[in-house]
Amino acid sequence: MNRPLSVRLLAVLCVLLCVAACGGRSPRQEMDLSLRARVDNMNKLAFVNRYRDPLCAIEEGYAALALLNDSLPDYHDGRLRAYNNLAFDYYMLAEHDSASAYIDRVLYWTSLQKSDNDEVESVIARLLQVRLLQRGCRIADSYRLLYGISRDGIPQRRARVGSGNAYLYDFARMEYYITSLTLNYHYRNGAVASSSGTALSAATMDNMQALLGAVETALPDLRCDYAEDLALRYAIAHACYRLAAVQEDHVPMLRKAFAYLDRSQQILNTPQGYCDYHQANVYQLRAFIGADTALGRVAEAIHDSCQGMPVGEEEVLRLFRLSTEMFFATPDPYQHLGAVVAAAEYCLRIGDLDEARFYYTLALEDSSWSDGMAPKFESMLYDGLIRMPYSLAADDQARWYAREMELLEFIRGNERADSLLQEQLERSQSRNRVYVLAIAVGSLLLIVLAVLVFLLRHRTKILHNETRALQEAKRQDVERIANVETCLSVLRHDINPFLSYLQNKKLSEELRQEVLEQLLRTFANIKSWTNLSIPSGLQFQRSEFPLDEVFDSVRATSMNPRPVQVALQFVSSGLTVDGDRQLVEILLRNLVNNALRCTEAGSVTVSATVADDPRFVHITVSDTGCGMDADTLENLFRADKTPSSGGHGFGLILCKYIIKRHDDNTLRGCRIWAESTPGEGTTMHLLLAAHNY
Repeated sequence: MNRPLSVRLLAVLCVLLCVAACGGRSPRQEMDLSLRARVDNMNKLAFVNRYRDPLCAIEEGYAALALLNDSLPDYHDGRLRAYNNLAFDYYMLAEHDSASAYIDRVLYWTSLQKSDNDEVESVIARLLQVRLLQRGCRIADSYRLLYGISRDGIPQRRARVGSGNAYLYDFARMEYYITSLTLNYHYRNGAVASSSGTALSAATMDNMQALLGAVETALPDLRCDYAEDLALRYAIAHACYRLAAVQEDHVPMLRKAFAYLDRSQQILNTPQGYCDYHQANVYQLRAFIGADTALGRVAEAIHDSCQGMPVGEEEVLRLFRLSTEMFFATPDPYQHLGAVVAAAEYCLRIGDLDEARFYYTLALEDSSWSDGMAPKFESMLYDGLIRMPYSLAADDQARWYAREMELLEFIRGNERADSLLQEQLERSQSRNRVYVLAIAVGSLLLIVLAVLVFLLRHRTKILHNETRALQEAKRQDVERIANVETCLSVLRHDINPFLSYLQNKKLSEELRQEVLEQLLRTFANIKSWTNLSIPSGLQFQRSEFPLDEVFDSVRATSMNPRPVQVALQFVSSGLTVDGDRQLVEILLRNLVNNALRCTEAGSVTVSATVADDPRFVHITVSDTGCGMDADTLENLFRADKTPSSGGHGFGLILCKYIIKRHDDNTLRGCRIWAESTPGEGTTMHLLLAAHNY
């Protein structure tokens, strides 16, 4: 019977070992992880090839989607990355409708908020939307969307994106800078691709300066891939070029532009960093600078200190030829059209009509671009065809002119809308500055008011505390006066009998000595009462102390006038009390001495037990003396009605006061009371706080 059980246990152990060897994952989980890794690799290839080979990147994107749809429908992050890759790839092919469709899918899926990467993927998709609007010259709509992205905030911390996807954060920020700079240097203020001669508005200049400062501060910490680094450096260089043309001192910004171009060229000179698209951008921007009427001579003057500076018409034309050839090596029709109109425009400017005709023919025969794909480049094409003139046919001239007017009206309408939007924003910012100033002034007034209120409350509190202190001092004065009056009253009551005895000349010497001792004890009690009751006197010193030690001290100092007839007994208890040891000794000494004085024969017994309520120690002082009647017992602890006999008087008032001090300081409910039968004796009861409760 044991063998089957051991076999089963061995089988279970083997299964557990297999699970542990697999990291606790099931075969299905292992398969999902493997499939996710394949999707991630496909998305990575699509991302890396977005500039170098967008057609290959699209194939990788669709392969990732096919695997997601077949085997990983719940891999949310992989799907978002595939959609965004496809959107960007179609943008690179100028297939704007397809790009928009995938942007819409990203925005839909990110609205579901299924992962930490949703926010950054949404920002990337919306930035691509801005680029599409810019290409269509819908400048106002582009800026509204870009302004909304800026206001919402690009994720400010890598921690807010998923583990291992920090490049998405940097990619989003780099895309934001590229898109913002491109809007200002390329699409606003009627700018054309081949010249910086168009003046920049004050708002545009401010935006560009602020963006340049922000991106140059952030650039050292941004890590994505070489392609994005090239794209961002090109955008910075182009912005510096545009700003150089409108500044009195062109040289600093121009040097900065060439510095960024030189760094880009260094990356492009490496085998892994080369890309026709980015190399064409570098050549074309160098050509723009050399061709610019405002900056060409300045560029020639500083060419010795700037690598790759174009000098002369032939060098500039060579760069335009190289850039156009490289752009046509890419499948992006938008760049095809932009390259040929820029090169043809320069050829017209220098009077090389044959080469200009070559470029215009190249544009007209290129079937990859379509109407409305790039309104700005298209309008420049028809303007050049008319000015050349490329064709003398009236029909061609009329058709080109009509199309150019249509495009210019569209562009100017959007530029007017953008100008109105900027004016509205400037007015809004001015109002905001007024509001901010008003809020600041109001806040300052509130702070001043708050300080005044605080000072007033502080002063009121000080006055309140001073008033309470005066009231307390007054109360203590009244208490001291009352204590003095009580002391005098009780003193008069207690010492009168002794004075009468001492005036009796027939009083024996032994009795006279006893009366003197009683009188001395009365004065000792008065001293203790004074120290306790006057606030500046004896302080309550709280501690935990063994009760038996107090018993020993009281036994040693008690005065037994009849040691033969009266036995004084202290019963050891082993208990510990929480209170003032000195006051408890004074208390017990008074009670024991009172008991001894009132007992002619018999015993006085002091004992202690744990009370019914274990928070207290119950102490009793019992005697076999004369006892007290009910009236005496009722007024035993009242200063205004001291007993007429028994000799208790001031000592019992002191005992009551000591108990009150213990009750006030331990907050336990300490108390004292008496039980007595005339002719049989009296028992004094004390409840004091027990230790460890």
